[in-house]
Amino acid sequence: MSEQCQICFASAAQWEADSLEDHIVNAHGGDEPSVRAIYGDEFAYLFGDADDAPEADGPDDTGRNGGDSGGPPAGNGIGDTGGAGAAAGGGAGAVDDEMYGRKWFLVGVGGAGNNIVDAVLMRRDTLSRNHEDRARIWEGGLAGYGLLNTNIAELEQTYYAKELKQYSRNDLLSNSIIGFGKHGYSGMGYRWSNGAKVAEADFADGANPFRDRWDMTQQDIRDAQAIMMVHSVTKGTGCGATPVITDKIREHVLEDDLVIDKAILSSVVIPSEGGKQSEVGGRAKTNGVVGLARISRAADALIPFNNDHLRLASKDITPRIDNLDRYNPPEYVDLNKPLVAFLEAFTMSSTPQLTDQDATMTIRGSVFDVADSFRLVEDKYPHDMDADERPAVVLAPALGRLRSNDINESSLELLARNTILQNRLADFDPSTAWGGNFMVYGPEEKMEEVSSYVTDGTLQSILNGEEFLDSANTAGVETVDVQVNQLVIPYLDDVFMWGTLWNPRMPSLESMYDHAKRLKDEGQTSQAEDLREVWGEVESLFSCLGRDNML
Repeated sequence: MSEQCQICFASAAQWEADSLEDHIVNAHGGDEPSVRAIYGDEFAYLFGDADDAPEADGPDDTGRNGGDSGGPPAGNGIGDTGGAGAAAGGGAGAVDDEMYGRKWFLVGVGGAGNNIVDAVLMRRDTLSRNHEDRARIWEGGLAGYGLLNTNIAELEQTYYAKELKQYSRNDLLSNSIIGFGKHGYSGMGYRWSNGAKVAEADFADGANPFRDRWDMTQQDIRDAQAIMMVHSVTKGTGCGATPVITDKIREHVLEDDLVIDKAILSSVVIPSEGGKQSEVGGRAKTNGVVGLARISRAADALIPFNNDHLRLASKDITPRIDNLDRYNPPEYVDLNKPLVAFLEAFTMSSTPQLTDQDATMTIRGSVFDVADSFRLVEDKYPHDMDADERPAVVLAPALGRLRSNDINESSLELLARNTILQNRLADFDPSTAWGGNFMVYGPEEKMEEVSSYVTDGTLQSILNGEEFLDSANTAGVETVDVQVNQLVIPYLDDVFMWGTLWNPRMPSLESMYDHAKRLKDEGQTSQAEDLREVWGEVESLFSCLGRDNML
């Protein structure tokens, strides 16, 4: 394998230099913390440390740490229950230069995706302006981000466009529009097939908007631990364009010689039982089925969020996000808070690396990487299912908190109940899940007590119990696996539980599926014909939901 820079991951063929040393000088000479963190003292002499100069033969590949140095950042991921910094100021990105090894590249597609990524960026900047140490979660967690849409008016109203980029309409047309020059820039009108067509048009005749036009750096995408697509499946752009763009990321941006591809996840907002879909005669239900099925072929894992459940959770999970009511539509301000909190907790589940060796915030515990959240589930799919037909793993989200000062088995049962039953962020039946991944975290004094219940299996036993995952109720030889991780997070008052439950039954999705199936079987319209063309993908996804289908 050719030599590769462990800071930017460029291969020797991509360097504008004759050696690794020259590449470090040319490309990273102004970033001493990253060089020292990734290569230790190997190139210290480049920054004036004469005693560390190499022998005449120059540096070799020994002694590199591969980027694993440094401690982790922290934060709470839920609400501002303690430890806020004092005065405002400092601005976004105040700790950016101290970070390396970032976790996510976020791509917000369509109106819902734009609003959610906006909310994440405002949360990051709120923490940074207030000098809160938990700002390190997002500063260390984001490798990059971008917004894409077919509707120029929606883009113009975003925090991203107005505050961060200060873009004009012409700037947005060239940097953020899907289907540039192919439509009128007013959205897709609930037609997912149109969203797919304009996205495909961006890549026609060898074009690559990631390289040539869109405001997203290909190297930042490659450097991220994982990619998170953020969108809805209700309307035409998020439903239709997102699967195409996801496929094109693999085809045009990611390295094509990897044995295992970089993980791509989808945070997807699905239709609620009531609300706007009634205004469009079930179109949102049909789009939901199609959008989930198509993105399940393009992504590795889906995290479905349901507005009805986000609304309930917003009574308990209220992270501070300044300006959210200015840039998010009023009906989504409260709904997006628990969604952002869930993503914030997921971001600290594995540890972005700090080059700041004196950082005061620490996470201690059993962290896990993005791939750990879904790879285990892939082993439970039928061995004879073709890889191209295997749907993404559904990670049903939940997030709860325990305010009690007394940590015992009874209070941990309350925490599990609050998380899995009260604060489900989508409509699912936990007792039908194939298993789940959980993370419990809180301040050191409380986690000392929690830790003993994690170590001796008590918390896992609670989660496996009949009221929650009901792991004893299985048919066949497959087991229901429950992973429990624990973290010590400074500056929190309460203990929190974050969880994803794997491939459970989702009653609201079943209702959408039934509606779409009737239309597919009996309809004589263009919409029905579009459904018939993708029905194999629909069946692949929905046949894997629920423990009865765990093979």
